[in-house]
Amino acid sequence: MRRAFLILAVGLTAVVVTAVGGAQTPTEVPFPSPKVVQYFVSARTLDSTGALTNYFKQGSTVTFQASAAETKTGNIASSSDLKYFNVMIPGQKAIKLAYKAPAAKKPPATWRWTATWTVPADFPLGVVAVEVNMKSKSNGYGSFVQLPVATSQLTVTKG
Repeated sequence: MRRAFLILAVGLTAVVVTAVGGAQTPTEVPFPSPKVVQYFVSARTLDSTGALTNYFKQGSTVTFQASAAETKTGNIASSSDLKYFNVMIPGQKAIKLAYKAPAAKKPPATWRWTATWTVPADFPLGVVAVEVNMKSKSNGYGSFVQLPVATSQLTVTKG
């Protein structure tokens, strides 16, 4: 009986290990890019009251806040480091983010870059494919794209 149980346990372990190992796809590409860039970029959206949200009515104003840090050093990018830092929205002109130096406080403010965009009254309803792209003066790049999860994507609703 013990021997049968031991053989069953070893066999079941082999099946589980094989199933778990086989479930991993070696060709899977990390989100959002298959390669690491020189800058880590993060962004978020706020409404006119300063509350974090991703739902905006047609005609309302979206405030974008962003941050970029060099991946090698961890240094947060300032206006003197970058050639451009823009929010890209399909069908719209690039929205330039403006830099504001943080006050001398500890810890320093993370969200140093801001821009606003007023959603056109006739802008299509639904998810907006927002990207935030930057390029440093040393030709380093960074990019932010929204997670492909409905609650994480900028969404335009009826005004």
